[in-house]
Amino acid sequence: MKIYFEYDVSELINKLKVADVYLECEAIVLENIKKHTDKNISIIFIEGYIKKLHRYFEDKTVINKGNADCINYRYAAGFLNTIIATPYWHSWIKTSD
Repeated sequence: MKIYFEYDVSELINKLKVADVYLECEAIVLENIKKHTDKNISIIFIEGYIKKLHRYFEDKTVINKGNADCINYRYAAGFLNTIIATPYWHSWIKTSD
């Protein structure tokens, strides 16, 4: 099964624009990743997706510096960085609700 990056990103951006705090941004990203693990997409494929998403939000942060949306993009990039650096991230994402 494939992850449609452009569609996912547009969905994430729409949700991040209305998020108020860091934890809401974290929950949005977590929900997105959990959606893919629930579809039984391979962990290796999801890891590539997470790294690509992280780079995207890092770039988005630079492009939108000073913009009101910039902080939520930074929150999303920070949380994605945490996931990338966490061994066995998929086990706690699968069990989270």
